Amino acid sequence: MTVAEDRAYDLMQSAHRLIADGEWSEAASALEQAATIHQDAGRAYDEARCLQLAATLRRSAGDAVRASMLAERAAAINPEDSTVGVSIAAEQAQSAFDQGRFQESIAAWDRAIDLASAAQSLPQAVSTLLRKRAATCAATGAIDRASQEFEKAAQLLESSGDISAAGFVRVEHAGMLAQQGRADAAGQLLDSIDTKDDAHLRAETLVLRAKLAREAGRFEESIGYATAARDAALQAVAPVSYFAAAGELAQNFDALGDFTNSYGALATAWATLGDLLGEGVAKSWVEPLLLAFKFKWGDEQFARSKKAYEDRHV
Repeated sequence: MTVAEDRAYDLMQSAHRLIADGEWSEAASALEQAATIHQDAGRAYDEARCLQLAATLRRSAGDAVRASMLAERAAAINPEDSTVGVSIAAEQAQSAFDQGRFQESIAAWDRAIDLASAAQSLPQAVSTLLRKRAATCAATGAIDRASQEFEKAAQLLESSGDISAAGFVRVEHAGMLAQQGRADAAGQLLDSIDTKDDAHLRAETLVLRAKLAREAGRFEESIGYATAARDAALQAVAPVSYFAAAGELAQNFDALGDFTNSYGALATAWATLGDLLGEGVAKSWVEPLLLAFKFKWGDEQFARSKKAYEDRHV
């Protein structure tokens, strides 16, 4: 290796260490320096890759404008490697999305998907890109097209034999429909998902059913769904699904004026998630919800609810 190559390699290695430490801006700076060295040496692939990774890090650190500039520089290099081309186009798409330039984002997702398909990328990778394009279409109000994109993503996974992953895509699709006020269509889509052999997928569908029922004011029905979702999440050892189900339970009991059970749903979640993930993680997830209820109910009501729950479990 030349001295310059050694320096570029050292910068790239330092970026990996900085990423592990959460120092994203510093890691991006190291990659930008490495990209300059690669440019001077005529190594287009390495330059483009460093710029693309730096763009992703800048965006993650909240510097959307700098991220866009880096992604554009990477795209201008036009490296022959199709994998890097997909990554660059995807970064351009996400950066444009984050800045509300949705049509530009869709065009970039189009490029990423075309490149990935031409390179015969794994179905899971292409499906992810299709889902991203679907979400961008939804942001523009093109809900029917978004639905078509989600279904393409699900069918691609089904054709590859990944039935469970296809189910999760359809849950995501149903969530988008619910968010857009199409609760009936969301419910029909959930009905089409076979969850009997996948507890995690069952938990996710039940969480969304609970949310739909709660938003329609059917609180007792929602509690039934949320309870079943929590049980399925425990079976699957799926902490995120468990937390979502607990949150639905708490909101339903709150809506019914049952503050003791509302508090209890979150206290139980704190204990269970502490066993699964550790006390620190459980606290970071559950405590903000408890504080929100404390603010909503007032200190005295919160204290009464907490004591009633604890007295019940002595």
